[in-house]
Amino acid sequence: MRVKRFLGKCSGYLTGIVSSSESSFAFLICLLALTLVYRVELTVGLFTSRVRPFDFIPTQHPVWFTLTLLSYDLAFVFVCFLLSLLLSRMALRSSARQSRAYPILRVSGVVFLHMVLILLLLIHGVHGRLLFDVQTGVDTSVVKEAFSGVSVVEILRLIETRDYLFLLFPFGLFWLLRVSPVGFRIWMGRACLAWMILLLSLSLSVTRNKAKSAPDEIRLNPTIFLLSDVAQNAFFEHSYKNRSPDISKEDRSGIQPIRRRGTHPREREESLPAKSSRPWNIVFLVLESVGTRYIFDRSGGNPMPMPFLRKISREGWFLRRHYTTSNVSTKAVFSLLSGHYDFFNRETLGTRPDAEVPAIHNWVGEGYDSFLVTPSSISWYFPTRFVKNSRLSEIHSYENLKFKIKEEFHSLGHYIARDEIQTVDFFLQRVSEAREPFLGIYISFTAHFPYFDYGEDYRIMEDDGRLISRYYNNLYLLDRMIHRIYDHLQERRLLERTILVILGDHGQAFGQHHPNNFMHYRYSYNENLETPAILYQPALFKPKTIGFPTSHVDILPTLLDAMRVSYPPKAFDGKSLFKNGTEREPIFFYGLEESISSLDSHLLKVQYSLKKKRCWVFDLKRDPDEKNPLDCSSYTVQAEALHKFVSDHDSNLLKYNAAVREKNGTSQPQAPVVKP
Repeated sequence: MRVKRFLGKCSGYLTGIVSSSESSFAFLICLLALTLVYRVELTVGLFTSRVRPFDFIPTQHPVWFTLTLLSYDLAFVFVCFLLSLLLSRMALRSSARQSRAYPILRVSGVVFLHMVLILLLLIHGVHGRLLFDVQTGVDTSVVKEAFSGVSVVEILRLIETRDYLFLLFPFGLFWLLRVSPVGFRIWMGRACLAWMILLLSLSLSVTRNKAKSAPDEIRLNPTIFLLSDVAQNAFFEHSYKNRSPDISKEDRSGIQPIRRRGTHPREREESLPAKSSRPWNIVFLVLESVGTRYIFDRSGGNPMPMPFLRKISREGWFLRRHYTTSNVSTKAVFSLLSGHYDFFNRETLGTRPDAEVPAIHNWVGEGYDSFLVTPSSISWYFPTRFVKNSRLSEIHSYENLKFKIKEEFHSLGHYIARDEIQTVDFFLQRVSEAREPFLGIYISFTAHFPYFDYGEDYRIMEDDGRLISRYYNNLYLLDRMIHRIYDHLQERRLLERTILVILGDHGQAFGQHHPNNFMHYRYSYNENLETPAILYQPALFKPKTIGFPTSHVDILPTLLDAMRVSYPPKAFDGKSLFKNGTEREPIFFYGLEESISSLDSHLLKVQYSLKKKRCWVFDLKRDPDEKNPLDCSSYTVQAEALHKFVSDHDSNLLKYNAAVREKNGTSQPQAPVVKP
């Protein structure tokens, strides 16, 4: 009898809700359908897709795996329904049904629910796409990038027909329930309640901590994941605003980095190469997402991914411990071309309209025929403003290269990259047409996710669906392309007058240290930061392996010294590798996960999380795999030097940029000439 009375009360409450809160009830059904469709699609993708998020393969049966994660979705649906019901009751109580405000409130409530439903649809739909296309979920950094660095047109291009169907389905369901008879809604409410109780019971019974092995991006509901990340970042915003650079304190036209304390022996300058009777050609090859630890790796029984790169690394300068300045391409490419660190915060100088720091093509001289070629879209990752404002004469990218794209291998091929082989063909043709001296910059894409498959001719590993296998195959393809460029220069008798600079923009991760540490931008471990660098020209760079830590900011001054191009002693953040002291100064990095780091010549890596206000140290001599973080209390000198450098750098960079603009008399940035 008690159970009967309890069920009767529940039925009465349910009938009251369904009959008096039609919109809230329809909202509940739509949310339940949305989350179930999302979870089922995610499970199907994890079990059938060739490329899975974070290489995660569920070990349970698909049904049990779905039920394991469903509790997060059901909890989210229930909370959203309660909030909508509470708001509707509060609005109705504040206005009598007979008042004039009542219809307005009802219409406003329905409009508000539609806006919330659109937002939740976008979060779930985008999160699912990003997991498989970009190896990430919808978090704060994705939202910021979408609104700051990517145009609305570029975002709309990513929406496919199936996405529109996904967006329209819940609205059709909402109005179907909204206008249906009360009896049908009551029946639907009872069925919905029974299903939620059944699913929640099954989910809780099969969970038993099995879901904890899945990364948060997969385990949590997308909205819960986004809100948790927003909550973490909310505590950081205040300190970030307080760190905004102030360029009014001091008037300095150059940058003098603040180095760590202590006296250093006087530097010894190696004898520079003899000055050439004619200017050198330069071919600058930037290898997107190529990590040092992978290029010569044969530990899995596979052939060496980049045998030609190995060969020329022994014939020139091989920088064995070379590091990027940031784990994101925009900042890394800026440092490569300018010799400066970018900002040590999320903002990038290279994307600002007023960016006018000199680049490599400004230093080598006006007589150079300069051009840049990349199969990728420069609207997504590239410091475009900086390169255009520095007056590079030609930029050829995805946007204006009109040939085959890789859409047949991956959905993102429609939007981000042309065919790598055909783009190299175009670059070789442009080199053939170049007027000497020339500066040719090529930025590859093939080693960047999603690792397009170019067929059996470019495979050294079976295409087994693992990301690392596809990555190694694409390193092999990239090696073949470097070989082609080398052979082309040799065949046209240009190699003896050309300097080859070959290096990556940043590293790449495949689940080291954390299950979601894939690609490069989530953490600042060595796998995310280490990237190869080779300087090749037998007349300038005698075979040598450099074992101390080097940085992107060292490349430009080294290149200028090799070419005997003079520059002011404080013109760059980096230092020429022709200048050797017994102890090198530290190098620095910024991590998009909001960390700052330094690495000294003793391989002590000091890191500080701006989010968590926490410091730690890795001794890379004793702990090269970064497994045992040390307390910073024993390394206060290095930690203070890191904070000092970072606190001064951003304002100094802005002062330098302002001084260059004033010297050039620039009021508006000038665009480059882009040939079709």
